[in-house]
Amino acid sequence: MADPPEANDEQGSNGSRSKIMSSILDPKLLAGEAMGCVEFWSPLGLTVIVLWLLYRPDRFHPTVDSAVLSALHLTANASNQPATSLRYDLAIELGLRNSHRRLSIRYLDMSATAFYNGTRLGPTTDALPTPFRQGPKNTTVLHPAFQGTVAVDSIVAAELERKLAAGMLHVTVRVSMTLLYKVWLVSEIFFYDYDCRLCLPPPRDAAPAVADGATECMAVSYLRST
Repeated sequence: MADPPEANDEQGSNGSRSKIMSSILDPKLLAGEAMGCVEFWSPLGLTVIVLWLLYRPDRFHPTVDSAVLSALHLTANASNQPATSLRYDLAIELGLRNSHRRLSIRYLDMSATAFYNGTRLGPTTDALPTPFRQGPKNTTVLHPAFQGTVAVDSIVAAELERKLAAGMLHVTVRVSMTLLYKVWLVSEIFFYDYDCRLCLPPPRDAAPAVADGATECMAVSYLRST
């Protein structure tokens, strides 16, 4: 006698479930799935764990420990002509701190440019020394200097005259760098742009203006190499 339809359906359903469970619990299949997960997640997991828990590249900030402003004033291009050129002479002490106890930082490239009220005062007179490796618990001090003359429009010239009369000048130094973080076989390259905003009095009677005290540079651009 044939089984009732309901019984046949139930037995078929149970058989299908058994086959599915057997295939899911197959050791070879589980091993393959596990290896696939490991291959996919290991690089990302190691990068996140190593770089963000050990290095924390988002917390790296250079500092301007001191600045000397010897000149920032307008000059005339010719006699009887309005002052349309800006002469500048600025030197800073740039501190780079690796606060990690055991890990090193590799500086692949670095540049610095000064700005006044949006006017580019030019890059450093000498190239910054890269590449170099910075050991753990170490501070590297660089000395970028900016000297030259740049043409400015009447708006910038008028603003500079007002700031000189008020007795306070604001200069921004943009520091761009490429850093390599490496732990064991895991390495990542990061590109940074920092703005170091300096407030200095104008030079008086041919004496330079000096600003002491650390100024932390703030990240304005932060990119991980893909």
